[in-house]
Amino acid sequence: MLFLNEVAPNIWTAAQSFRFLGVEVGSRMTIVRLPSQDLVLISPIPVKRGDRPLLDALGTVKYLIAPNLFHHLYIGDVQAMYPEAQILGVTGLSHKRPDLRVDATLNQSGSFENVLDYLPFEGFSAILPSGIQAAHETVFCHQPSGTLILTDIAFNFDETFPLSTRVAAQILGSYQTLRPSRLEKWGTWDKATVEASIRQVLVWNFDRVIPGHGGIVETGGKAQLEAGYEWFLGRSLGLSVRA
Repeated sequence: MLFLNEVAPNIWTAAQSFRFLGVEVGSRMTIVRLPSQDLVLISPIPVKRGDRPLLDALGTVKYLIAPNLFHHLYIGDVQAMYPEAQILGVTGLSHKRPDLRVDATLNQSGSFENVLDYLPFEGFSAILPSGIQAAHETVFCHQPSGTLILTDIAFNFDETFPLSTRVAAQILGSYQTLRPSRLEKWGTWDKATVEASIRQVLVWNFDRVIPGHGGIVETGGKAQLEAGYEWFLGRSLGLSVRA
């Protein structure tokens, strides 16, 4: 059964259990309702037929978004339930998932109805069992609520996670702090491009941050994200968001 958590006006989240490298990291879908009452589902998780009334009560499911090359596993199943919905993905998704009907690629900045802005986050990679892979992530900002929506460019594992997860997060540098892990820090070579991307993100006006994995940062998220990327880049960004 899908459990919806209302985070802010017109924003809900739903989470599921998910293990990575044998560690429970969870996975979060974010739902944004646009002024038209259309719904944007970012990183869809499994949705059963019995869950449909919950979504339909919020609005019309219009957009299903795979925000990077790792969060696409369930998007086809959701589209089968909502065949009128459009799949929007990132660069490389059509090649990785030729079985999907990808309607558009989010490879440049834009906005849904002038309330949900988005931009590609370039230069970011991660060390995975299969090797170093580029994420090609797109990040989102819901301007009316000042909410930034991320997937894998920053984590925030906290005390609500199992002990094994907390220990792993401490080792990898992503425990109770909003930032990438050392897997991304070691796997990313093009840090100049990452710096250009994070600077674009920090121009947005947001305070809350919803990551794909870890706890939601309800306040002070912009300052935490800046500090997290200063750690990632190994230098100050010279910005004033913590003033």
